[in-house]
Amino acid sequence: MMAAVKNIPFFRVLKHAPFLLPLIRTLYGKKTPQLSCTWMGRQFDNPLGIAAGVDRRGEYTDIIAQYSPAFIEIGPVRDVRFAINNLQKRQENIIVMANLSNNKEIERSFSLIYDFVDAIVLNVSQNTSVSKIIDHLIDLRRYNDTYKPIIFKLFPDLSNEQLDSVATYMLGSGIDGVMVGAEFVDLIREKTQGLIPVIALAEISAPERAAQILDMGADLIALTNSPLHYGPAYIKKLLKYLEKR
Repeated sequence: MMAAVKNIPFFRVLKHAPFLLPLIRTLYGKKTPQLSCTWMGRQFDNPLGIAAGVDRRGEYTDIIAQYSPAFIEIGPVRDVRFAINNLQKRQENIIVMANLSNNKEIERSFSLIYDFVDAIVLNVSQNTSVSKIIDHLIDLRRYNDTYKPIIFKLFPDLSNEQLDSVATYMLGSGIDGVMVGAEFVDLIREKTQGLIPVIALAEISAPERAAQILDMGADLIALTNSPLHYGPAYIKKLLKYLEKR
């Protein structure tokens, strides 16, 4: 994930030269209406998005959008007010998810950022009462005028028994989606009976790998490498392959 952040200096240049963004989109963006899909009540232009770690504070959503991912997961969000300030300035119509970790102010963070994003990703560690935290935030959602999907980001070191327990909980909790490492996609898909959309976390260097993960049962893929990690045409290359298969 940290390797993805190395491209931020270039993003900063583009941030101060917005007149270059249409050129970036022309060169490296791609429209793929046939890859459009609807999950969790949201329409995604394609199944590929950018995972948390690339844009931690929502500063570069307009820039990253030029490379045509369907969504951006910002965060993990630490300074919520700074992120909100950035999100209020965004111009591009792209799905933005906020990654919130289980810090002491998760309830406050959830309430503050709710109106400025399209979905919330809860990155709650197994050392806490997971169900208690998530149930409370799902209850808080009822007090908002708009319904925003809540996605549970699974920690990677779960045993098979723990996965059974988590799957049972998710099926009855009101969770809208689950985000999990690509290696667990088929397993979590089976355990949730295909009833909960699955977002796979993966660093993908070859288009064939993206297709493989989707065939395993992932509905969306959150790329853990930035749009420039494998070159500026990276997402475009992946989309071309998925479009033709």
